Amino acid sequence: MTVATPSHKRTTRLDRFYYGATYYPEHWSVDDRANDAARMAAAGFNIVRMAEFAWDYLEPGEGVYQFDLFDEVSAALGAKGISTMLCTPTATPPRWLTSAHPDVLRVNAEGVPMQHGSRQHVCPSGETFRAYSRAITRAMAEHYVDNPYVVGWQTDNELNCHFSECHCANCQTAFRDYLRRVYEGDIASLNRAWGTTFWAQSYDDFDEIDTPKVARPAYPNPAHQLDYFRFISWNTTRFQHEQVEILREAAPRWFVTHNGTFAHIDYRGPFGRDLDFLGYDVYPFFDHDPTHRPLSQAFNLDHARAWTGNFIVPEQQSGPGGQAPYLHDNPEPGEIRRMAYTSIAHGADSLLFFRWRTCRFGAEEYWCGILDHDNEPRRRYDEVKALGSELSTVGAEVLGTRVLVDIGIAAADVDVYDGHSTMSMGLPSPRQAAEAVHGAFLERGYAVGCVHPSDDLSDLKVYVIPHWALFTPTWLPNLESFVERGGVLVIGALTATRDWHNAVVPETPPGLLAKLAGVRVGEYGRQNAPDIRPLPLRFYPGDAQPLSRHWYEVLDPVPGTHICARWMGRHLRLKAAVTERKVGAGAVFYVGTYLDDALVDALIPFLTKERPDLTQLWPGLPSGVHVVVRQDDAKLLWFVINDGDSAAKVPSLPPGVDLLTGKIVSGRTYMQPYGVMVIKECLARVEQE
Repeated sequence: MTVATPSHKRTTRLDRFYYGATYYPEHWSVDDRANDAARMAAAGFNIVRMAEFAWDYLEPGEGVYQFDLFDEVSAALGAKGISTMLCTPTATPPRWLTSAHPDVLRVNAEGVPMQHGSRQHVCPSGETFRAYSRAITRAMAEHYVDNPYVVGWQTDNELNCHFSECHCANCQTAFRDYLRRVYEGDIASLNRAWGTTFWAQSYDDFDEIDTPKVARPAYPNPAHQLDYFRFISWNTTRFQHEQVEILREAAPRWFVTHNGTFAHIDYRGPFGRDLDFLGYDVYPFFDHDPTHRPLSQAFNLDHARAWTGNFIVPEQQSGPGGQAPYLHDNPEPGEIRRMAYTSIAHGADSLLFFRWRTCRFGAEEYWCGILDHDNEPRRRYDEVKALGSELSTVGAEVLGTRVLVDIGIAAADVDVYDGHSTMSMGLPSPRQAAEAVHGAFLERGYAVGCVHPSDDLSDLKVYVIPHWALFTPTWLPNLESFVERGGVLVIGALTATRDWHNAVVPETPPGLLAKLAGVRVGEYGRQNAPDIRPLPLRFYPGDAQPLSRHWYEVLDPVPGTHICARWMGRHLRLKAAVTERKVGAGAVFYVGTYLDDALVDALIPFLTKERPDLTQLWPGLPSGVHVVVRQDDAKLLWFVINDGDSAAKVPSLPPGVDLLTGKIVSGRTYMQPYGVMVIKECLARVEQE
């Protein structure tokens, strides 16, 4: 059941909506755990996740395994109808392993080895650690193959969360071997791709190449860095693949997932294809601004869906998260439920809270769960329990549905992200730019999502590429076809200016997109003091005059390309800033600056002129209320979510049944702070109308 073609449209194909929490029975006494199964069942749980950090319990000595605790707990939970998702515990290897094999420890760029006492302190490059990881995975798989309560697995835990780079001896060997394969043993090919004539970097043999290190002493070669990041992705994928093979061989009925998404992993590639579906951990309170938090959560969820499609949430924030230097706000009443429904609306097909009970010790002793330190159920438990009752209905309805997207924002490409990070010039990253554009459309009520340029674009009306310097010719036919069929393509400045090896292309910007856009860039520049030297641009027709904040380009349109906006400041006055070219049944806009809220606002009239069917999902919604639609062939599910801490008056609603109350709704209504409605509308009725 692995991913064949990654797509934002893909559903998980689960046969039930799993609802539960992460659980750590190894942290608690028998007395502490006495009421857990009953309380979980009362909250509507049907799954728990266990064992991701329990390697020292499961294998207290090399080759000595004990599974009694997890056998007992899974059986007790199973008797209450609660299934178990186990994890391979390889994020926290035991002390006996690191003591016997210090070569498995990660080494930072300064040459300092990591040490035992935290997590993710080991490197997956060497055969020694991978062999131990395979052994514990195989032992667990063989032991639980006939356990009726185990339904699935998570590999490791948040790979590359804290650390992604490593410079140990094993990595040096593995990196060189990786480069030999990529460049087919031809060192001259590598030298050409990396441009090693610069600063006398030429290599005579792959064994001369080390992993790149920043500021040792100056800036490293960006092509060298990008290939190193690609090696990290390949290396992490290999590590996971060895575990996945063991699990699938043991029991094909198990689902297999992983909880991403983190640096230097290509989730659209073999890593994601190895999984039945991706998992994504949701912690909105890392955004400390409560007014912006719902927007950042929505973007992060849509971004996660862009990798491989609908996902599950193995960890959903259920309380204030805290480690040594910080402690989040405590969610206010109703906010846990609001965040959970936001996750479901944007593509989650199952949801588990982190964590069941707040731990009393360790680095996360203030990372609060559903129950407090004293094991008492309070308002957070009550809210989770009420949500469980609602999901007994809503959960089954969302399965098999996908999120409606009219406007796609290019996202979810690790090479594009890593390429930018090596040569950012202080500009916002492609992901940051995508979030700004996504938020602008979401706040205005449009059906916006994140979509990779190689994905199926056929259902989209507008597609925006926000400043992807790295670009591959393989994406061009899909974009051309999209526009020819009537799609509207928006290309942001700097796009397609570097090749797949991270080198600047010789063609005039926008490189291979110049013909499609009908424009060439005659001059460009970084804006380092936009407040001192402001650069406004003016759109025609209309009077919108947004300011450019980061970057400007002077555009030379070819005949037949229309100028939509001109620069109004300094030496750029009246020179072209935004253009439009009609192509087939569609149009291509080129924006010679960085896209932000004001630029999107100015562009919307031009986009809707080309696509009159590009309309708000539900016009008239008050600020702070957003709508997401999930759909299948038979129905629409309208998620109407009040993101704010004040009541909101909604002037009208789509007619249908609110699945949370069972009542037929239409017309005006009031929503409580953090209120949610899930309105089911049958497509048969829509077609009749």
